[in-house]
Amino acid sequence: MVRKKQESESLQQASSILFFVTIAAFLWLIIKLSADYTVTEPLTINMKDAPANLVITDDSQKHKVTLSTNGFKLLNYYLKPQSRRKVDISLEKVPLHKDSESTYSFSVSYAKEKVANFLTMEPSEVAFDENRIIVNMQQLDSVKVKVIPDLDLTYEKQFNRHGKIQITPDSVTVYGPKNKIKTIDNIHTEHLSLKNVNSNIDKNLSLQLEDMIKTDCKEVNVKMNVEKYTEAIANVKINNNTDNKLRLFPDKVKIKYIVYLSDYNIINENSFTVNIDANDITPENNSLPVYLVDYPNNTRIISIEPKEVEYIITEEHEN
Repeated sequence: MVRKKQESESLQQASSILFFVTIAAFLWLIIKLSADYTVTEPLTINMKDAPANLVITDDSQKHKVTLSTNGFKLLNYYLKPQSRRKVDISLEKVPLHKDSESTYSFSVSYAKEKVANFLTMEPSEVAFDENRIIVNMQQLDSVKVKVIPDLDLTYEKQFNRHGKIQITPDSVTVYGPKNKIKTIDNIHTEHLSLKNVNSNIDKNLSLQLEDMIKTDCKEVNVKMNVEKYTEAIANVKINNNTDNKLRLFPDKVKIKYIVYLSDYNIINENSFTVNIDANDITPENNSLPVYLVDYPNNTRIISIEPKEVEYIITEEHEN
């Protein structure tokens, strides 16, 4: 019994010692991390988003960065694996100075802001050896090309596209090496596949770019009106545009066509023009083909009946 009591007391004593050692170590770590340090460490800077008419030839650069801050912030740097000690700098809105034909530079203050944000520090805690960051870039050739939407659409029954596809912008300036540029006639959007479409389409689609090719915009807007349509019939009188007086049997044709509901009331038999041709009149034939020479572009013709009509010459033209 006495032995068990002694063992219990020893265990409690050991636990107390371990507790105080842990507290002491924790306090020591807090004190150390609270202190200020100055270290110089390597950091990779990745350049991206060059101006449209330029391409970066050294997009990944190694720099020595001096960090003057407390241990807590430095710990954030050291806890990052080597592969993640990289800062991306977009040149899209950076004021670039042209130093030579292929060399550009920008103020190191912009890089300091990006590095500070990456390491959760203040820009004043970050320093570079140089005053400006050098970027090597090459001038690109350019050409303006048409944008072609890559669409795969199926429509709900009795629905279809009404009017033209609107693309904004409908053409873009493409930049790239001369040998690549001269082979480009157009540029396609990303693929868009939609099924059972029954309403208007309004989509922003990114452009599909080959390697080493850039554009002055990254996406275009594609709009398309989609409407319900119906079948309609017009009984259209045949025009006799020959020099002979003829009687036609029948003197009208029945045109079956497809029309969108929004256009249904503005289209009638006067919207179509059907003629016969004097060159078809011969002694051997007693019938003439009919020709649909004009019809509204917002309709689609299904059929014309009859395709030929019989005729009688009631008065011939005298030469």
